[in-house]
Amino acid sequence: MKLEFYKEIFDGCFKNDGFVVMGNGLGIHNIILGFLKWYSDSSDLVLFLDCKSNESLQNSYLFYCERLINFGIKYSSLPTLINQEHSGSSKINMYLKGGVYFGSASILVLDFLTKRMPCHLISGIILNNAHLITDTSIEYLLIKLFRQYNKKGFIKAFTNEPNYLVDELGKLQRIMKYLHVGKLFLWPRFHQNISCILDQHPPDLIELSIQLTPTMKKIEESLNQTIKSCIIQLKTKNNLVHFDDDLFDTMIEQQLKPIWSKVSNYSKQLISSIKLLKRLSSNLLSYDCVTFYHLLLMIKEDQIQTWLENKEATQLFKNSQERVYKLKNNNNKNNNNNNNNKNTKKKSEKEERLVEDLNDKNRILELEENPKWNLLYQILKEIENDNSVEQGTTLIFVKDERTVQQLYSYLNDGGFNFLLKKYEKFYENHKIQQEIKKELQKQQQQPQPTASSNSNPFYSYNFKRKRNFRENRKQLISETLKKKKNQTPNGSTLFNMGISLVDNSNRTNSVPNPKIIDLDQQHMDDQKLLSNINLVQESNDFNQFYQILTPPYIVIHPIESSLTILDEIRPTNIIIYDPDVALVRQIEVYKAENPGIPLRVYLMTYSGTEEYRYIQQLNREKNSFEKLIREKSNLVIDSNQEGKLDEIDQSKLEILDNSNVSYRNSRIGGLKRTTLIPGQKRKVIIDSHEFKSSLPVVLHNHGYEIIPLRLEMGDYIASPYHCIERKSVSDLIGSFSSGRLYTQIEAMNRHYRNPILLIEFDLNQPFYFVPLEEISQSFISIQSLSSKLVILTKAFPRLRVIWSRSSYSTANIYDRLKEGQPEPDPSTVNVIPETDDDNYNFNAQDVLKNLPGVTDDNIKSIMDNVDDLYHLSKLSFVELKKILKNDEKNTNLLFNFFNDIE
Repeated sequence: MKLEFYKEIFDGCFKNDGFVVMGNGLGIHNIILGFLKWYSDSSDLVLFLDCKSNESLQNSYLFYCERLINFGIKYSSLPTLINQEHSGSSKINMYLKGGVYFGSASILVLDFLTKRMPCHLISGIILNNAHLITDTSIEYLLIKLFRQYNKKGFIKAFTNEPNYLVDELGKLQRIMKYLHVGKLFLWPRFHQNISCILDQHPPDLIELSIQLTPTMKKIEESLNQTIKSCIIQLKTKNNLVHFDDDLFDTMIEQQLKPIWSKVSNYSKQLISSIKLLKRLSSNLLSYDCVTFYHLLLMIKEDQIQTWLENKEATQLFKNSQERVYKLKNNNNKNNNNNNNNKNTKKKSEKEERLVEDLNDKNRILELEENPKWNLLYQILKEIENDNSVEQGTTLIFVKDERTVQQLYSYLNDGGFNFLLKKYEKFYENHKIQQEIKKELQKQQQQPQPTASSNSNPFYSYNFKRKRNFRENRKQLISETLKKKKNQTPNGSTLFNMGISLVDNSNRTNSVPNPKIIDLDQQHMDDQKLLSNINLVQESNDFNQFYQILTPPYIVIHPIESSLTILDEIRPTNIIIYDPDVALVRQIEVYKAENPGIPLRVYLMTYSGTEEYRYIQQLNREKNSFEKLIREKSNLVIDSNQEGKLDEIDQSKLEILDNSNVSYRNSRIGGLKRTTLIPGQKRKVIIDSHEFKSSLPVVLHNHGYEIIPLRLEMGDYIASPYHCIERKSVSDLIGSFSSGRLYTQIEAMNRHYRNPILLIEFDLNQPFYFVPLEEISQSFISIQSLSSKLVILTKAFPRLRVIWSRSSYSTANIYDRLKEGQPEPDPSTVNVIPETDDDNYNFNAQDVLKNLPGVTDDNIKSIMDNVDDLYHLSKLSFVELKKILKNDEKNTNLLFNFFNDIE
């Protein structure tokens, strides 16, 4: 850790369990990396969790492994990623060896409950994105189990999102309670220790603000007026209080979700329109004129948005069109005011050719360039002509991969050529769409739309790239695990991370000398990656290979994956094309860590909207930290909140009412419920796949002993007679469509006296699954969800359907179901054998169970003594009878089946 405040944060958190909240971009990953490095060198057993998502966990694993390798950590000491591929027996041995383990909370909870995880040996838990923990999250259950059986282990929680901690009253105190920590560490940008260090060696910052073009200003004004009009209508129809337009999504969720079932369809349509218009306002600043106009035309084809009928919407489409082309009957004198003189001749020639291709001679191309493009070009020229410093790398930060491709094409082809290609491609697709529409009108008997008629090449392109990124991430994780086992693949680590080098010496209308490097991993195909790796292997000299591109060169990189790029590239010039608060902080930290490196930063903003949003981000984070500082001074911390005392007061950890409290039941005459015997716990058997939901957490908080098993049928076993299949509304729809629900209920109906279908709703969603409009209709379709549910209950008369408002309500329902019922016995439940048990293959059991004479009592004996079906069919009657434990009836059935004896 090069900076002093990192050491201070690490020391404070190392000595005490706590919750660390840092400003976004200040490098909270360096603190986490310090703990990982500390425990990777030891034999301690440490768990790493990420509350955000499994994808975030995998990205964190790859990032921290690469950084630990740079620190000199051996491959054998690197953290291990726990996933579904690890069998139960192998995980027991792994945990006993110690080390740092990255894993999803659902997997680790199962290991806790099945005693695979030696809880007493765990040194502690590191939790990232801790602001997302709730009372129903599986991470909360894991921490609760850990603290229940381990009083000495540490808990370190981290987040760089202070805004999420102040959006609800008392949220900070609740999160600290869920985390079982008693100390809060706040480190904003304005903290004195941070400010002194970062302000000591600031980068040379040049702020450049540029105006929008007159047409773009008109478009922006039309969008703003339309948004205001929609918000006024929404407030009027729903009696909403005043809210900040910049926090529209959050405020709508808080005010309308509790009454979402009562919100009219028109209001829901207004909410959808406002979100769409806000995205368009952002797209205006980043998309080129052709793409933006194309997007508007697609929205217009939708014909669902009510705002399309407004006067402002007409102006929006008109001005967007005029950025691309104008009609000849317009004032021709004003059409070419913004054209570049050196491109006039070339532009007119290509324009005539294009107009002839489109058979429309009334169009005059405008192809208005984004103002930032020319400003970027001027900055690059300035850097090229600057002789005061040694020419080095120029790093351009943009907000996403689309902008990476946009600037890459602009710097190679020039603004007009780039837009002209877009225009040709767009209208070629437009002509195809028109032809398809005409063809569809002719084929009225088959009105199904062709997939390409409504497809957007950009959307399909992005989806393909994201899928490739997921595949590459899996490959990188696999390679890291192989290196831990001393199976290191050949090749350079840098190229395994997906860096492509592109030589663009033959560009037109762009900076002549610098080379362009595209560092977007998702743009690289596998063949190019392999060729680069082979080239490195042949040369065995990375420096010699890297000098294929002599400086100066240009790197275009998305902001979202910018944590390591500064240290890898070590630029002398940085251009922030899309302003971002976290990125500016990262650059400040990088300059403070490398005070001797000259660094000039150009910050480009559009004056007006974009500049306002950037300032709003700064102010919002500053205000959030000020609220947290005030709230910290008033925090009430329980003396045993960390759970390190010998006895835990379970009532303070439970969210629901105590399970032993009696309540009135009108169905039994108001008598009190019989209380449990002291020391006896209610049990419920849960399918291991259900630990991805919140219900197991709520049941544990409600006082149940949860027993995880891989059930053959059902999700929950409440008693020997009650088997429950839990479905959310979305799961129910999908299960009906695939037919899977019928098979599940059929199996439950065969083995249990009381099969139950539990339909569980989200607490923040309306308590119905059939649209209100359908209820008011005189006829209900056979394909509706209610009709399918009626058919299912008629097919299985013993099936009972239970409606639950939320997981909390489900816990109370389970109390009623278990009244007077014996506790379930795990030894008598049908379970799926473990995947590492080769003796009992589940697929083979499915085949055997369809044979006459094969029952649950003799199937394992058959699989133990018979190699395959051919072997079974050749057995004599005496041999078969011995295997079936002298059961003559079933022996006759099976023997007669194979020998075709009637």
